[in-house]
Amino acid sequence: RELLVGATFVGPEVAELLHAATIAIVAEVPLATLAHAVPAFPTRSELWLKFLEAYEARRGHSLHSRRAGVRLT
Repeated sequence: RELLVGATFVGPEVAELLHAATIAIVAEVPLATLAHAVPAFPTRSELWLKFLEAYEARRGHSLHSRRAGVRLT
């Protein structure tokens, strides 16, 4: 399983991102599952989507071509 193991945010209004990261880390939510989460504040939470897209691009996967529940390999 590929999990988020830490996160650092700097700047104003990072509380929501920090809260989401904390939950993902403590609950050991796989990155594939995070890619399908619907954020409460999409404009601020676009950072998660950008992070996951960059991560999958580096691994040669496409975030948008996969279905929910499919794990990264």
